[in-house]
Amino acid sequence: MRWIKLMILLSVILLCGSASAEFYKYYDENGNVHFTDDFNQVPKDQRDAAKGYVEAESKPEAVQTPPENTEEAAAPAEADKGGKYDFQKRADELDRRKKELADEYESLMKENERISQMRKSVKTPADGKKYNESVRALNIKLKDHDKKRKTFFSDIEEYNAKVAEQTKPKEKETTKNESE
Repeated sequence: MRWIKLMILLSVILLCGSASAEFYKYYDENGNVHFTDDFNQVPKDQRDAAKGYVEAESKPEAVQTPPENTEEAAAPAEADKGGKYDFQKRADELDRRKKELADEYESLMKENERISQMRKSVKTPADGKKYNESVRALNIKLKDHDKKRKTFFSDIEEYNAKVAEQTKPKEKETTKNESE
């Protein structure tokens, strides 16, 4: 029964590895940066210029260490210029966090592959115990990564809402001027 649970767990982990999302970055007509994971949301006239982020573009020698305070990393880039929201700083921060998540994901998938290879060499109960501990440690790391990813997605939604909020008054003003 224990081996069946372990096999199911490993199957889930391996299947999760193939689910990777690609993000697209584009600028609207007001020069605001937008992020989306749906290419169809990118305006048709900007699709050629929309930048897609691919995990393979990361450079291993340029690994950044995350800040000590993780709340600081997730905090919005507020109040830089007289209390205004700094959109460019926030966009750069989201880019950095996306890269860190991609690098971490790559590392987790390599560790998953290493554990899969380890499974093939399990012959004694001691080997089995070591293997199970490795699987448990990987699962903890995967849960932590998933929490970071969910926080990242909510921060992107918050950023896009702020961008939309900023562009609404301009759109209403333009409509008002056109009607006169």
